[in-house]
Amino acid sequence: MDDTLHIAACCDDNYAPYAGVMMLSALKATPDTAIHFHLVDCGITRDNLQALKNTVEGAGGTLNVIEPDDSLYRDLPTHRYGPAVYQRISLPAYLPETVTRVLYLDCDTLVLGNLNHLWETNLEGYPVAAVENYSPTACRDIGLPRPEYFNSGVLLMDLAVWRDEALHRAVDDYAREHAAGLTFVDQCSLNAVLRQRWRRLPARWNQQSDIYKVMTRDNDGCGYAPQELHEAFVNPGIVHFIGAKKPWKRYSFHPLKDTYRAVLAQTPWAGMTPPDDSPGTRFRYVTALGRHWNTYRRKAQIKKAARHGP
Repeated sequence: MDDTLHIAACCDDNYAPYAGVMMLSALKATPDTAIHFHLVDCGITRDNLQALKNTVEGAGGTLNVIEPDDSLYRDLPTHRYGPAVYQRISLPAYLPETVTRVLYLDCDTLVLGNLNHLWETNLEGYPVAAVENYSPTACRDIGLPRPEYFNSGVLLMDLAVWRDEALHRAVDDYAREHAAGLTFVDQCSLNAVLRQRWRRLPARWNQQSDIYKVMTRDNDGCGYAPQELHEAFVNPGIVHFIGAKKPWKRYSFHPLKDTYRAVLAQTPWAGMTPPDDSPGTRFRYVTALGRHWNTYRRKAQIKKAARHGP
């Protein structure tokens, strides 16, 4: 296997700063490892592309920028996600044939664990390894049981299998036929085509924001044992800030927001104004006493659980 760890991402200019945080966190969490990033550029400005390159190279990595084929997914519904949401499907075609394995990461992720442990996973012939989607409702659009539906924000992909079986084209075809009726357009399309053909990863490799609900009340039918969820809770390898719980927003109460912002402060986008910043948002944040209490309580739970175990 190539000693280089290959990581892919897709984003537009709005998410360029957060792609920089993801990349920098991956490099810091995985020292003494050659990491090469493949970024599908869905409309990033020249200045932000240069800032991303400086961030990656300054931390010892390398960055390849890919110009996508915009015609592939033209006219497909994107809902609130934007056209970049589909481009991960085409990674087997975009990346060089010499790259036979890639770790895809959404740009709203933060890497805290050494990625070599994930990268060395034996895929056992499966096209992809992933973490179950924590939400009990996302799977309903395609009629899959909850434990059989994965979250597509962290994907370890065997590109040789994808290319041999033209899986990316099969996912593309499914999306074209069904996307209008899907809530999570690319994720549902991937799950429909790869049904029962993915290897389950430990939950800590995609700690989704729903973990707090899953551990307390939405655990009926979850495929992870309480011990695995506990490990993801106190020792996440990758934190995935799904939904509206973005740590770069002013109105954010994620317990790992400060951890995220500490990495953001080391990038060219340090000090950037939160995209939701306004006098009204600042007032709402200061006066949201219940949410502040929940954040404090969850931070305390993490510390306590780390000391005493499940």
